[in-house]
Amino acid sequence: MKKIIAYIYVLGSFTFMSCEGLLEENPKSFLVSNNFYKNAEDANSAINAVSATLHADALYRFRYMVHTTAFEDYASGQGVYIPLSQYQIPSSILGLTDGFWTGFYKTIDAANLAIKYVPAISMDNNRKEELLGEAYFYRALAYHNLAKNFGAVPIRTEPTENVANLGGKREPLEKVYELVISDLKRAESALPVNQNQVGRPTRGTAKTMLADIYLVRERWDEARDKAEEVISSGTYALVSVSQPADFDKIFGAGVISSSEEIFSIKFQHSTGGGTSLPQYYHLVSSAWATTGYGTFFGFPTYPLLRDWPQKDLRKVYNIYTAGPNKQGQIVQNSATQPIRFGKFKDSGAAASGSHAVDFPIYRFAEVLLIYAEAASQAKNGPDALAVERLNMVRRRAYGFNPVTPSSADVATDGLNARSFRDLVLKERAYEFMVEGKRWYDLIRTGTAKQVIKEAKGIDISENVFLLPIPKQEIDNNPDISPKDQNPGY
Repeated sequence: MKKIIAYIYVLGSFTFMSCEGLLEENPKSFLVSNNFYKNAEDANSAINAVSATLHADALYRFRYMVHTTAFEDYASGQGVYIPLSQYQIPSSILGLTDGFWTGFYKTIDAANLAIKYVPAISMDNNRKEELLGEAYFYRALAYHNLAKNFGAVPIRTEPTENVANLGGKREPLEKVYELVISDLKRAESALPVNQNQVGRPTRGTAKTMLADIYLVRERWDEARDKAEEVISSGTYALVSVSQPADFDKIFGAGVISSSEEIFSIKFQHSTGGGTSLPQYYHLVSSAWATTGYGTFFGFPTYPLLRDWPQKDLRKVYNIYTAGPNKQGQIVQNSATQPIRFGKFKDSGAAASGSHAVDFPIYRFAEVLLIYAEAASQAKNGPDALAVERLNMVRRRAYGFNPVTPSSADVATDGLNARSFRDLVLKERAYEFMVEGKRWYDLIRTGTAKQVIKEAKGIDISENVFLLPIPKQEIDNNPDISPKDQNPGY
C-alpha cells in the first residue's frame, strides 16, 4: 500500500500593490475550513489567494516564466539550463520541473476552495459571479500549463481537505481540455468587460484564452471566431511605435497597463512583490538588472536571429550585442555569449528579485495572429482578412500605422495554408521572443525536431516534449504508478 502524505498549505498575508487600482493580493492566512467564508471580504480574499499562488518562486516570479527559453531555437542557457539547451532533462533539473507541478496544483486547489465555498456567501450576486469567474479562469490557466508540460494529468475539482482528494489517475488530454474549455466558458459569462483593478482577468481574457485553446486543439473555426469576438469588441489595440525604445510602453518596468494588454502577471519594486525576470537575461554587471544571472544568450548563426530584418524595430529592442554596465559605459558582450535579450529590463530594482516588469500571458498581438493562423487553416489557405491581421502586427513592428497598408506587408502571391502558417509562426517567434511561447508553438505544429536540427544541429527526442511526473506524485498518489511515467524518464 502506498504511503499518502496529506498537506495543507497556508498563504501568508502580504500586499501586492504598485499603484492605485492595481490588483491587491491580500489573502488572509487560513487553514482549509468552510468557517472562513462568511462575507464579501472573505470571498475577495479567497480569489486573491488563488492569484497569489501564481507569484510563487516556482511559477511566474522566478522559474516557470523562463524555463522554455533554453529549448527555443534562438537561445541557449548556462548553469542548470545547459542540459535543457542540449534537450536533456537530468535529475539535477527535477527540483525545478517538480515545482511547476506542485505550484499549479496549488493554484487549482485554491481555485477549488473558492468554487466550493464562495457560492454560499451572502453578498452582491453580480460581484460574487465575477469573483467565481476569476477562480474558473485561474483553474483553466493552471490546467492548461500542466497539460502543455506534462500531458495527461489528474483532474481535481474538489479542494484537498482530506486525503481522499489527493489521488486521481492521469486523464487524457481530451478530458483535461474539456474541463479547461468548460471553465473558460463559465469565466467568459461571469467576468466583466473591465476590472476596477489592473491585473484581474476580464471577459476579454477568457475569450482570448479560449481562442488559444481552440488553436492548440486545432478547432480552427472556433479559434478564428473567438479571436474575432475579441478583435471586434474594440476593447484592445496595438500600441503604436516609431522607434525601438517605444516598446517600453508595453514592456517597461514603469508600465501599469497598455491598450494591448489582455492579461499579465503583475510585479512591483519590492522584495515580496517583485520578479527575477530581468536577471535571467542580463549579466550581474548590467544596468538592466540587479545581480543579473545572464542565464540565456543567443548566437548570430541561429536562423531566427541571423535572418531577422534590420528594419524590424523589434530586433533592436529585443536583442543586443553590447549594453550599459552599472557605470553607464557600453560594454560588448563576450564572444562566447554574443547576443543577449533586451525585452525585459529594469534599472530601478533595489535588490535581487524586486524587479517591476510584468510577465505578459496574453497581448492583443496574439489575438490577431491566432485569427490569422486559424482562419487560414479553416479555409485551407488565407483570405484577405487573415493576411490583414498578420500585417497589422508586422506594420507595428516596422514602425507603421497598424491599420494602414505599408511596405512591411507580406506578399500574398502563391501563399497557401502551409506557407502562410509558416509566416505566422515566424511572426509569433519575433513578436513573442522570450515570452514563453515559441517552444510550445514548435511542438503543437509538429516542427520542433526539424527546426531545432536546422538551428542547432541537434537531433532531439520527442521524450523532451513532456516533463517527468514528479516522483513525489507517483509515491503519494494511489492512482498513479511508475508505469504511468512519461516516456524516457
